[in-house]
Amino acid sequence: MTTVPTSASPVAKPHVLELEVTGSAVIATLTFTLDGQVSEEQQVKLPWRKTVEVPAGGGKHEWQLSLRHSGGTMAATGTVNGKLVTQTAGRGSPGSTNTANLSGTFRD
Repeated sequence: MTTVPTSASPVAKPHVLELEVTGSAVIATLTFTLDGQVSEEQQVKLPWRKTVEVPAGGGKHEWQLSLRHSGGTMAATGTVNGKLVTQTAGRGSPGSTNTANLSGTFRD
């Protein structure tokens, strides 16, 4: 008797969250939060990019990117699985303190 292997259930692909910040602004603090896990970077040079693979099967995922910047311009985008979900832009005078925030959710 010959056995024929059956195909396994397809494995769900992970979600890909991509964040990008460009411009000439001075980024004093950049805070990234994904599902409650916080990471912070100081004195960030632009352009800045972060790509995170989020395993499928986790239900709802929430993320946020907060920027404290001064002088110059900045633009930030957030994409999930290659689709733009949010964007923001700002301009600041030298010596000023400005904030910009991006946030979003996605689910399986």
